[in-house]
This record gives sequence, structure tokens and C-alpha cells, in this order.
Amino acid sequence: MAGRAMTRARVLVVPRASTTTTWFAHAGAVGEPSDARESDAARRASARGATTRAVTRAVDATMPFARRWALGAMRYAEETWRAMGAAGRGTARRRIYEAGNYAMERIDPREHALRALPSVTSSIEIVYPGGGTMKASEALGLVRATLRDGRASARNAMRLYSLGVPLSMPMFLTPLSNFPLYYFIYRLWGASEASANATEALRVLDAGAADDARANETEARFFRISRGDDGDGSTVDECKRLRPINSLNSDTGGEVSTTDEPHALACCRLARPGGETLLRGDAAPEVLFVPCDALGTIAARYHGGDIDADASTSPCAAAAVERLFGAAGVVELSRKHRRYEEIYGATAR
Repeated sequence: MAGRAMTRARVLVVPRASTTTTWFAHAGAVGEPSDARESDAARRASARGATTRAVTRAVDATMPFARRWALGAMRYAEETWRAMGAAGRGTARRRIYEAGNYAMERIDPREHALRALPSVTSSIEIVYPGGGTMKASEALGLVRATLRDGRASARNAMRLYSLGVPLSMPMFLTPLSNFPLYYFIYRLWGASEASANATEALRVLDAGAADDARANETEARFFRISRGDDGDGSTVDECKRLRPINSLNSDTGGEVSTTDEPHALACCRLARPGGETLLRGDAAPEVLFVPCDALGTIAARYHGGDIDADASTSPCAAAAVERLFGAAGVVELSRKHRRYEEIYGATAR
């Protein structure tokens, strides 16, 4: 998978708590295995880039100072934010920093997931707990709700902060801190990115998995591919545990990453003979539903009560998923969901 364009969206359905059956979606970009889809994504990215370059040239021609101002403002904001965090407790700068963290905790965590999606999406793989823990149609419903509800939340933020930016401009003329303006610009940019990425993913999702029946059909096809080599349909191979990121290759002793080994795929069974038909060429579905047994084991452990009484010594479900897939940010996203729900109520299922 090394060298492939990172235009394939991988969405993991992650178990939330040890006592309630709640879930959230973690998203990321992985290599696109299909040559045809990779080429199409490159063409669309090039066309989009041409438009961006044209706009940039127009801005440079009419307002040559704009780029320098924007880059300078970003550097200033980053340096100022770090300095505020290092300021002593009780100082005005530290209070502004704490106010910023207060505001950041109130960002819809689904927005963070949407920003991790590829800006140009060529295909989607939805990885959810196998072993009968969850149906493909249920995983589809969770992912679709995350995309739609998260996009709606991001668009609401865009409307709010598009008003906040011009209204806070006059603060440049006062001795007051410019932090509100920088925060509004950051939030406007982040919400715009989340909305655009969600729209792109929904386009692929609606085209490749229009309904629950299609999802279940794809799931059944995956199981057929995953059956034993005898092909009689009597057994299904147990899913081998995926190796975590930066693990050691037992053959060479060298360190491997999730971009150059078969375990980088959503499920190790896809690397088996026959699994290629689900990844490459015309036979590969645009939206692939992957029931992962290893993920199902985690879900059973944390949702089924099979956990040590002293939970403080056990890793959380999010940490187990993060290690299993080498997917950075699962634990942090789980923390954001938990904090957001403490403030506003449930967003996960």
C-alpha cells in the first residue's frame, strides 16, 4: 500500500463505555488500492487545485499583502497561544488561554472526525465489530448520522463565526487582545473543512451504499471471500489480530508502519487470496463494509461486562482500538465525546 494516494476514507466504529452500548465513528485517510479510483481522485484534486491556484493568483494580484498578512497572523497566533499557556496562573494571559480551552471543549467532536476525512474521497471502508456484535446496516446508520449531523453542526458554526470575524476586526484598533479574532478565523476554517469533507464522503456513501440491503449484501460478499480455502462454506477463518503501528516485523526485526504492510488494510483477511476482488478493479465496491472480529472482541469485552473489577488497571476500549489499527487520535476523540456529552448530552449511539 506504500505510495498510494491517501484518498480512501476509513471509518472505524469504536465502542465507547464498559457499561453502555454506545459507539462513535473515528475517521481517517488511507491509501486507495484501486488504480482507476486513484486516477479519478487525482484528476478531481487537480481540477480543484487549479481553481484554488486561480483564486490565489487573483488575490495576490489585487492584494499582494494578503498572503503575508495571513501567514504572519498564523505564526503570531501560534506563538501567542503557546505563551499564554505558559503564563502563570491568575494572569490575564493565562485566563485567556483557559477561556480558549473552555471554548474548544464545546466543539462538536464529530467535527474533529470529519476534518480527518480526505478532502477528495475515492472510496470508503467502514470497519465495525464482527462476531454478531453489529450489523452492516447499523454501522451504515451510525456513519451516515455522523456525516449528516456533524455537517449540520459544522455549518451552524460556519454561520456563527462568519459573523464573528468581521465584528471582531475593530479589536485591532484597541489595546485589547486579538485572540477572539484569531479564534473565530480558526473555527471558521475548521468548520468549513469539516463540512466540505462530509459532503464529499456523503457523495461516495450515497452512490455506493444507498440502503441497508446494499450494505448487508456487501457484508455477505465479504464473508464469502473470507471463507476457508476449501471453498465449501463450512467455516470462516478466525480474523488474525492486526499488528499495531510501529510494531516489529518478526521476520526482519525491523520496525514497520501501517502504510507498508498488509495489516494496514481494514481487516487482515483482505490480504488473503480472493480479498483483492474487494479492493481493486471494477469488482471492488465503492463502500466496503468490513466486519472485524478483532474489533468485535474489544466490543464484547467493554460492552459485555467481561472486564476486570478494577477498571483503572485496564486500558480503555478506545486505547485498545487505537493500538489495534495504529489509528492515531482514537483515545483523544473518545475523550472529546465524553466531555462534550457531559456539557450538552449524548452525540454517540
